[in-house]
Parts: sequence; structure tokens; C-alpha cells
Amino acid sequence: STDIHMGRENLLCIDCHKTEHHNIPGRSISVSVEHSNGIGCTGCHNEKPHDDKRINEHTDSVACQTCHIPMYAKVFPTKMYWDWSKAGDDSRVDDPHHYLKIKGEFSYDDNIVPEYYWFDLTASLYIVGDKIEPEKATYINKPGGDIKNPKAKIWPFKVHRGKQPYDKINNYLIPPRTSGEGGYWSDFNWGEALSLGAKDVGLEYSGEYDFADTVMFWPLSHMVSPLDDALKCADCHGENGRLDW
Repeated sequence: STDIHMGRENLLCIDCHKTEHHNIPGRSISVSVEHSNGIGCTGCHNEKPHDDKRINEHTDSVACQTCHIPMYAKVFPTKMYWDWSKAGDDSRVDDPHHYLKIKGEFSYDDNIVPEYYWFDLTASLYIVGDKIEPEKATYINKPGGDIKNPKAKIWPFKVHRGKQPYDKINNYLIPPRTSGEGGYWSDFNWGEALSLGAKDVGLEYSGEYDFADTVMFWPLSHMVSPLDDALKCADCHGENGRLDW
């Protein structure tokens, strides 16, 4: 919405997402595996913008966002956990921020310290039909990069965790059919909803299901804090710093 202004400079969304011919720049690893058509802080700022040389030396391996987004969900809480296995319970009262019969149990939080990972602006996505190891958490969009990758930097992330249904015999996640005839929201029958959902995406359904832990990563670029709130040396390098050295 163009009536939402942000921060000291009164920016609009389109000040960063400069749009030409309906092409809106910006990428998210929730749907993309690479960064073409992406944007970043250096679209406006120099890569070595600090007066202090010691801070500038960090920008080779630390993303701008890491120091300048020390917290997120600073105004409104954000959903951090979603457990589909708890859905369908008639004994619980619906509350959009804690529980819905059609969707399960949620938890929200605010003023959250990010999690930090090496990130080279690429990701590997879970594709429908990929096998999982049910005893381990399945990464829906694992960030690419590590300390040995010269293109990777330490980035701040929101990490959303949940439980999703999977086929116990075939060991893959199944997106259930939710709405319409036979959908979970109509009949609250997981077996039926998963059988129909499997057909919708071309998977076989064994008839046996359970719920597996999943993890989704959201690199942070919004909610930049005022300069005085940026992380200081001790926030990462101190005895109780944010990074596990």
C-alpha cells in the first residue's frame, strides 16, 4: 500500500522495490532458489559505508542486515510455530492466534532475536515427492552457503517451525486437500484429505500417515532499526554474545 510510510526517511515500499513495466524486484527463498531480480542494502548504500575501518572489514562476511536488524516483529507478533497434528479438536475454543480447528495449534512471539546462518542468497527447496527422514526435521528451504563459501555471509533469519502430515510408508510430505468435497476443512478426516491431496499432486498414498517436524527459513531485510540500536561489538563477540564461536 502506497499510504504506508516507514522510518526516518519516510520511505515507501516502492523506494526499494523500484518497479518497471510491472516487474517488481525482490526475491524470497520461500519460493526462489536464487537471487536474480533481487535487491539489497547496497542498491542504495556503499559496501563499505562506515567511518570505522574495523566495521567495514566485517562486510565481507557479515550481511548489513545482521547488525542493523537486531530484533524483528517489533510492532506486531509473528507466527513462529504451527502444529497441524492438533487440528480437528472439538474440545478447544477457536482463537486465530492460538488454535483453529481447521488448522491446528500456533504460537506467536514478538521482539525476537534472529537466528544466524551462512547464506549465499541461494536455497535448496523441498519438492513434492522428495523423501524425508521422519525422525529428523525436514528443511523446506535450506539456505545455501557455509563458512568456506566466499559468496556466503552471516545473515539473520526468522525460522518458522511446524508439524506437517506425511506418508509413513512412502516417507514424503503430502499436502492435504483442505477445501471442497472431502477436504479436511469439511470432513476433518485426515485420511480422506491426504488421499485426495496426494492425487491432486500426483503422489501415491499408502493409507498410513503421521506428522513430521518441518523448518522454513525467512532471511530478514525489513524492520531495519535506527542506527543507535544496531548491534555493537560485544553483542556478538562478548562472553554472552549472539554467535556461537
